[in-house]
Amino acid sequence: MRITLITEGTYPIATGGVSTWCDQLITGLSEHDFDVVALTGNGAGAVWKQPVNVRSVRLIPIWGPAVPALRAGPRRRSWIDSTQHALNHLWDAALGPDGGNAVERTTDALQQLVGISDNVGLSHSLAARGSVAAILGAWSRHAVSAGEPPISVADAVTAAGIVDRALALVDNRLGKADVVHASSNGPSCLLALAQLWRHNTPILLTEHGVYLRERYLALYDAKMSWPVRRTVTAFLRRLCQVAHVHAHMVLPVNQFNARWERRLGALPERIHTISNGVDPAKYPMVTTEPDLPTIVFVGRIDPLKDLETLISAFALVRERVPNAQLRIFGPTPKENVLYKARLVALADNLGVTEAVHWEGPSQGSRPAVEAGHLVALSSVSEGLPFTLLEAMMCGRATVNTDVGGVAECLDEQQTSGMLVAARDHAAFADACVALLSDSQMRFAMGTAARRRALAEFTLNKCLTRYREAYEAAREGRLLARSPRHAAPTRDIAGPAEADPRRSHGKRAAQATPAPLDDGLGYAPNQDPVLDDPFLEDFNHPVPEAPAAEDPALAAPGPNVPAMTDTNVGLPA
Repeated sequence: MRITLITEGTYPIATGGVSTWCDQLITGLSEHDFDVVALTGNGAGAVWKQPVNVRSVRLIPIWGPAVPALRAGPRRRSWIDSTQHALNHLWDAALGPDGGNAVERTTDALQQLVGISDNVGLSHSLAARGSVAAILGAWSRHAVSAGEPPISVADAVTAAGIVDRALALVDNRLGKADVVHASSNGPSCLLALAQLWRHNTPILLTEHGVYLRERYLALYDAKMSWPVRRTVTAFLRRLCQVAHVHAHMVLPVNQFNARWERRLGALPERIHTISNGVDPAKYPMVTTEPDLPTIVFVGRIDPLKDLETLISAFALVRERVPNAQLRIFGPTPKENVLYKARLVALADNLGVTEAVHWEGPSQGSRPAVEAGHLVALSSVSEGLPFTLLEAMMCGRATVNTDVGGVAECLDEQQTSGMLVAARDHAAFADACVALLSDSQMRFAMGTAARRRALAEFTLNKCLTRYREAYEAAREGRLLARSPRHAAPTRDIAGPAEADPRRSHGKRAAQATPAPLDDGLGYAPNQDPVLDDPFLEDFNHPVPEAPAAEDPALAAPGPNVPAMTDTNVGLPA
């Protein structure tokens, strides 16, 4: 079978969990041939060695040089007019209310744009006349009529520049394949949808972190006006809905993602959760501990990992365990150099600089896991994190934040790992101190963690399920339902518990927020689809915040840049 695997900002140009998943998939399914299509932010080169069953690797920079516009002429002018017609429908559906077949109208508009791409090249037509006029018109019809102020021409130009670059990706025609597998939603799915409409190639979609949710978090803190953020997320949300509706199957790595995907239009019978897996032979049980009480973090240096919370928690740990050490293993992407500088300044301000060790990239996670008494994961967004699964397979105790599919890795009683509220550095510190102070608790938790990883999260089980999914997609059928994922366990937001701070010993409570909009303040009671506690601040337009005297010392917040390991679809 020939499979086109589409990535964005990950494999083969970067390391990280999604890239590990891609490498496992390609290497483990050696009977299939893969064509890798990687969307990049700046033309970065490949860093992964390609297995022999990779037939081709194609790197597509999203932010490449501008293309020339279509030159004047009657026939070309008609294509430009057709492009404007499709853009008017696209933005009317994106910025308008959910009623009136908005997803279907978005689909029709995107199909028209793919047709234009096939004839004259969409990027050339967009360079002649892009989305600016369509955005201004749709905003006037929908946002202004709902009481919002008009969008400025400058804001419309900014938003159009971002979205039109994404739309122009459909000019990149993919080769023939039996299945196209997108490793994230968003721009990757634009390419997949174009392949579906051109060649009727079935789409499989795997989201690791929830693409749309992470875009909301990124744009919340982006240096863009609210109308720009609102416009860009309106487009991305419709695009994600179209992808969920038209994918042959949606294969999330956890049930948290699956709930978002159902809310965004994927039919339940087409959603099949396939958990990430780890090879037990590569992660044998660790049997030693370092001399000094040590907390280890393994992962890239990125705001999604919320290392502010980890360092703040560590400062509290040092007050109770004075000789404690924090070792941070992982690369710093060049777009996150300033973020790391803020973390270093935070550690210095908290007086723990000498105990925080920046170890750089690790040759695999096991040496890093072995270097600590426990492994810490303080993220604000995760899929089904390999760092946690690998630590569990090694038999190491862990302290984790309750985001994404993290809770699904652990047992409900948390005997296999501790779970605390995200961004709660005090609770995180309490959990770390409890483990550092009790060797029997650490050993029991590590033993239970390895037992659970062997039962639920082996690489062989994961690869078997993807092998079955590829065969099913080629034959036009759906996967048989896995008993383990026969029904959802909880919704995105559940009832609040008595203690909203969520101590490390109990399941993380989730207060039910008010219905949300597109995440950035438009029509707050119109759309209950995104009732995620992390996004409850988006019910209203985000006011311009005064600059902090020292950004490194500001309270941790959704400080997520537009470019991350899992997405490079927006400019930094």
